[in-house]
Amino acid sequence: MSEIRALPLSRARRWTWVVVAVALAFAVWHGYGITVAPERPFFWIGVASDVLVAVIAWRLGRSWPAEARFGPDAIAFGRAGLPYASITDVRRGAVSAKPFWLAFWLPTSLVIGLIVALRPSGDFDREVVELGTRGGRVRTRWRDHRAAEAFLAAVREKLPDVEAGYGVDPATYAKDYSPRLGVGGGFLAFGLGLWLILGGWFGLQLTDRSLDRGPFPAAPTSATIRELAAGLSGFAPLPDVARDFTEWPCDRTNDLILGPDPHAADLHLKLESRTLPESQADVVEARLRQASGMDPGQYLQHYGPDDLGFEVDIPEDGDLYVEFSTGCVGDDALPGLRDDFAQLASAMGAP
Repeated sequence: MSEIRALPLSRARRWTWVVVAVALAFAVWHGYGITVAPERPFFWIGVASDVLVAVIAWRLGRSWPAEARFGPDAIAFGRAGLPYASITDVRRGAVSAKPFWLAFWLPTSLVIGLIVALRPSGDFDREVVELGTRGGRVRTRWRDHRAAEAFLAAVREKLPDVEAGYGVDPATYAKDYSPRLGVGGGFLAFGLGLWLILGGWFGLQLTDRSLDRGPFPAAPTSATIRELAAGLSGFAPLPDVARDFTEWPCDRTNDLILGPDPHAADLHLKLESRTLPESQADVVEARLRQASGMDPGQYLQHYGPDDLGFEVDIPEDGDLYVEFSTGCVGDDALPGLRDDFAQLASAMGAP
């Protein structure tokens, strides 16, 4: 027999390359997420995790050869060669993979983990062929009895004088050319599943970058502010009133993950005076309520068409305190709306 293909090992190695490809795709997608929400840590952590998973999977893929080739002088496990002359004994046995499944399922699902814990260890056995060499022990694991028999038959053909014993001690260290189905491998598989779920979920957040409210069109908002300003002429000058312009960040629908939109803002104009007599402040606020259609005693009023976010806020305060907000608009519209607010403030007598 010149060559035996280790199909279970080949399957394991193929899956590591799939993981590498997915991890690199996640790294690109999460890297794009950094440009969308640079102030949020999630995508930075995601890219670091993606690269770590890709490196680990790549290294595991290299350590798990696709096939065992029986040449004239040695068994080749990928790039590693095992000369027949160095083999001192051959053993066959079974090793339970129950620790692997316990480590995977207990953090994932307590119910399934308890079911695994109650089942006998023999239900999770994997066939093992172990080769003793002068440099240490070499171990291969197989999913079924026939694959292990085929590998063992090939070894006997090359080493007819070596008797195959039975019984493998899993506590003895050996170089494994197959996935180690122990506690460490179980936690590794759990971490991989957790990374896949979280990485996919965070990546999906990038498909919805809509605002919680808005964005509202700039031109109709500007027209609405000018309309309100036109109805507020004739105010006495208010020399002690300060104008305060503030740009509030606009929350996205999934603000927890993506944070505020850097390309949209809610422009606020606050007119406030702590020195204006209360009677004069009441007159100003009353005229503003009337012009904006606000009922007496009401403190917040949406003004203009329903598809705009422009609001007038007159909180209950003994001093003069009024505030206007545009709702979320594109940042390119902010300079023009700031000018509109300046005209509104002038119409109310503010310097």
